[in-house]
Amino acid sequence: MIVKRGAAVKKALSEEERERQETRFAEDVWLNYFNRYLFECGTISEQEYKKMTEKIAARRAKLSHGRSAM
Repeated sequence: MIVKRGAAVKKALSEEERERQETRFAEDVWLNYFNRYLFECGTISEQEYKKMTEKIAARRAKLSHGRSAM
């Protein structure tokens, strides 16, 4: 019975982690969308656009690296 309880806790944690990953993915999609929108409207320069794109990619890499360590 203890094993089943442990498995249930592990499953709940993995579901929470999955939800967290989906949320972060959605955030990255929106960040990229707004970054492109600001660039296309001329609100930010190409240099600023590229810098923000790199920051978003670094954020994604950091999050995926942290996930693989678990």
